[in-house]
Amino acid sequence: MDRNTVLAVGLLGLLFAPTSGSAQEGDRYAIHAMQEFNGELKALWMDLRVEQIEFLGAGNGRASSRLHSQPFRWVPGDARRRADGTRITYLVDGQDLAGSGLAPGAAELAIDRAMKAWSDQTCLRNAMLVKRPSDGADPDLFDSAFGYGGVGDYRLADIVHAGFLPPAFFDDVSGPGGGDTILAFSVTFVFVGPDGEPTDVDHDGYMDTAANEIYYNSGFSWLGADAAFDLESVALHESGHSLGLGHVGPPLDSAMGPVYAGVRNSLSPVDHSGLCSVWGSWPQ
Repeated sequence: MDRNTVLAVGLLGLLFAPTSGSAQEGDRYAIHAMQEFNGELKALWMDLRVEQIEFLGAGNGRASSRLHSQPFRWVPGDARRRADGTRITYLVDGQDLAGSGLAPGAAELAIDRAMKAWSDQTCLRNAMLVKRPSDGADPDLFDSAFGYGGVGDYRLADIVHAGFLPPAFFDDVSGPGGGDTILAFSVTFVFVGPDGEPTDVDHDGYMDTAANEIYYNSGFSWLGADAAFDLESVALHESGHSLGLGHVGPPLDSAMGPVYAGVRNSLSPVDHSGLCSVWGSWPQ
């Protein structure tokens, strides 16, 4: 889909937003945090809203939290997010990697390896994952709601690994105790029209994904061979959410299980099948 086509279809999408249906479900604290921030985005006249938050637990699983029953997908060539054709771009915010305790270069390499594990899958052959360099500009939005930086430019990349923030941030998002039990979470944004309803510019039955941000908890031990948690494994899980996958149950070797279960630096057949269900026919 070329730029002019996307713009033309986008205008139609603003006029004919899908009947997405409100079906709020999940963690009530997360739902509240999403709604509060969406109010701020509306006040700023921004054309996107938080739609979903997915947590990875250190011991107990947390429910996925979302605002609508309708699923969402990336739109190829979407000019609203400065899409790179059919490619999906990602960025590692080097300004906020210090909280891992790892050297910034080591933390970024762990995240890059996780992204490569997904990009090597045959089902992503039509949607290459391309890394964009960080130039120091703020690329993320959600943390600004809690006083951790300003409102960044989400169009710098489709998927942003936004770095490590303190446990208090996780308490704010998921309620008391979240900072002690949540390793990381993924935030998905969708585009909305003037009426505030999600758009579907390509009329594929999916809300249009605008951005995805991943936050890691600096309150856990990520450092060295004796680290309690493996950053690459956690990044592998969260990147799956960025690509539209949800949590899965057994087998325990699945990267997309809702609870951290040890080092998982490769994808299971279940993970591969989930990826193919989302990306196998993309782009249409």
